[in-house]
Amino acid sequence: MTTLITTIFFFFGAFFILVSAIGLVRFPDLYARMHAVTKATSFGLLLLIIGTAIFFNTGAVWIKALLVAVFIYLTAPLASHSIAQSDKKWEKEESEGN
Repeated sequence: MTTLITTIFFFFGAFFILVSAIGLVRFPDLYARMHAVTKATSFGLLLLIIGTAIFFNTGAVWIKALLVAVFIYLTAPLASHSIAQSDKKWEKEESEGN
């Protein structure tokens, strides 16, 4: 039963990461691409982490999985915000230069 649950979590996690990669290629501008990457990849990684924790099912793995999930959910929005700010600044400098 644990193998089936782990497989389901891995499958859906990989699916969300695949959707994120497709969004990265298909969306037209930086902001839409960032939205696809940060949202879907974070959720896909969360599902993979949960699947891994269920598979190993020890206290140490659950604690590490929780810490990794918290780290991802704290840093992904910050990285996305920093990229958006630098793009905004770059566009402003481009328009002033011409």
